[in-house]
Amino acid sequence: MLYLASQFAWFLAAAFVLGLVMGWIGRDGGNLRLAGGPAGWFAAIWGLGAALTWLQLLNGELAAWVESALLFTGVYVAGCILGSLLRGLRASAAIDSEAAAASVAAMPPVEGEADIPGQRPAGLVSARQDKPDDLKLIKGVGRQNEARLHGLGIWHFEQMAGWTPGNIEWVGSYLAFPGRIEREDWVGQARTLAAGGQTEFAMRAKAGLVETSRDDGLAGQDNVVALDTADGTPETKPAG
Repeated sequence: MLYLASQFAWFLAAAFVLGLVMGWIGRDGGNLRLAGGPAGWFAAIWGLGAALTWLQLLNGELAAWVESALLFTGVYVAGCILGSLLRGLRASAAIDSEAAAASVAAMPPVEGEADIPGQRPAGLVSARQDKPDDLKLIKGVGRQNEARLHGLGIWHFEQMAGWTPGNIEWVGSYLAFPGRIEREDWVGQARTLAAGGQTEFAMRAKAGLVETSRDDGLAGQDNVVALDTADGTPETKPAG
């Protein structure tokens, strides 16, 4: 069979490309099935033909024809499978992109949003795979600020790492302490944590050496879940 492959290399390449194209255009969005039905019958017939030739139960011109058929069909089917898999990966990527865009578009406006300077950062309705990052590992983000950021759809270090100056201005004004994000370098900390690194503060927080505080600022509380006190009763805002 190796001899046949060397003699028909260009024809085999053409068969593979044809299979690649057919696999691509033939994928209808469903799961690729490599067993059962026609695929199972094809595999059984192909295996039978291969056994007959490799065991030399067929000889002469008939054996050459069978080996050629096995070679060409095998290459063609391999192209079909690869084309179908590539089409499936492309479709999955498109679905993920659409879902991400939809989640950003679905974020509701916050109270007084039109009067907040800067540009609101894009948010997600929920954390990816329901696994939010612990934003409290960033110095300056306590439980209350984390809740406010969740209300804006900010769940991951990666999101904060991509904030523009306009985003920083908007979030700082929304949280009612403009300039603090820059002073404490939230974006720089987020970039380090998003890349898998650690900051000194994050290591202390993970070790339980930081008493997580409920930071100042009351803006936007209508957009987040109310925090509970230690005894389980809802927290009330202080007067003034």
